[in-house]
Amino acid sequence: MKVIVKYFAIYKETTGVPEEAFELDRGKSINELLSIIIKKYNFKDQDSMVVSLNHDYIKTDVKLKDGDEVAIMMPTSGG
Repeated sequence: MKVIVKYFAIYKETTGVPEEAFELDRGKSINELLSIIIKKYNFKDQDSMVVSLNHDYIKTDVKLKDGDEVAIMMPTSGG
């Protein structure tokens, strides 16, 4: 299956690309995708990573489907 990952803020700077596609086996979770990405780019501060799936914030144990869009970003702050 094909999943699109979009990067924002420091993650976009680190990867050097705004988005990329990943080919994964069916049944993979967001956690498994994040492990691939973290290893590929050597992301250091994973605890502050915020992840959304198809524009909704989710838990990272959710299973991915073909065509899903995952966004990786820093937490936002308001005031």
